Amino acid sequence: MKLPVQWAAVRAIALRGLRNYFESPTAYVILFVFYLLTGYLFALPFFLVGQASVKGLMDFVPLILTFLVPGLSMGLLADELKSGTFESLATLPIEDWDIALGKFCGYALFLLAAVAGLAFFAVAAAFLAAKPFAIDWGEALGVLSALYCLGFMYGAIGLFASSLTRNQIVAFVGAFMMGFFFFALGKIAGFFPGALMEFAESAGVDSHLANMARGVFDTRDLLYFGSVAFIFLYLAAQRLRTRRFS
Repeated sequence: MKLPVQWAAVRAIALRGLRNYFESPTAYVILFVFYLLTGYLFALPFFLVGQASVKGLMDFVPLILTFLVPGLSMGLLADELKSGTFESLATLPIEDWDIALGKFCGYALFLLAAVAGLAFFAVAAAFLAAKPFAIDWGEALGVLSALYCLGFMYGAIGLFASSLTRNQIVAFVGAFMMGFFFFALGKIAGFFPGALMEFAESAGVDSHLANMARGVFDTRDLLYFGSVAFIFLYLAAQRLRTRRFS
């Protein structure tokens, strides 16, 4: 598979995918539920114990994204395969990598808008703090960046799951199971002995999210999310290649 990217094709596919998100009622329903649930869980600690912290988003949003992202990514390729439009794309002078990357970039742009909406909670926390705007904005940026990186990685996993089937429900379940594996791995790392514990901690998302949530942008954490995303993007492109010649 050729990796040099035809950026004009990627841009066209990405913009079409982004437009499809904003024209899809399903995406709006998913985001409405996401913000409603996040708002409730964010406000609950404040009204119960009088604490308002952006870092509290890390307690529940990663799990929500484990369910949310498969819903946003399940149709990226499955819908193209089911409707037969992938065959039209396959006749164009573009590589499978261009198709996979374009689909993913459209999702990544929509995810950026969705995560940017969470900045509202940082502003709300600033107003609700004992001292107005007495909030660690570096930490807030770290939290939002960590959530974006997680959604970025989950999106690549969802794209791969979507390339495996024409059925969006099957793609959703597959993406959720793979994403939940990375989510749960860090949670259970303490149950493993020695080197296995270290591997589970480094392979799971928890330790990487925790570092970024403190406002620490370590290249190892960024490399982790980027590497996992690249692997699943590559696998999705390879799957498209097998479909093209099957």
